[in-house]
Amino acid sequence: MPWIDLPADDATKDLERATRPYRKEGRPVPSVIAIMKPNVRALRGVIQMNNAVTFGGSSLGQRREELIATATSALNECFY
Repeated sequence: MPWIDLPADDATKDLERATRPYRKEGRPVPSVIAIMKPNVRALRGVIQMNNAVTFGGSSLGQRREELIATATSALNECFY
């Protein structure tokens, strides 16, 4: 159970717009990104950066990127 209270995705109009891509796909905002919800400007920046450099944003392709992310998370004992 998280101990940081985060606003709902639709708590404000700005937050609703920023989280719309995740809701359209029927999935929650990933925790490592959702932590920025209190600062919508920062949230947008993190989402843009994430889209630019991860999961299909490079020449490696999504499959290789996900394999790297999985291996890195396992090595760092990061279980999310």
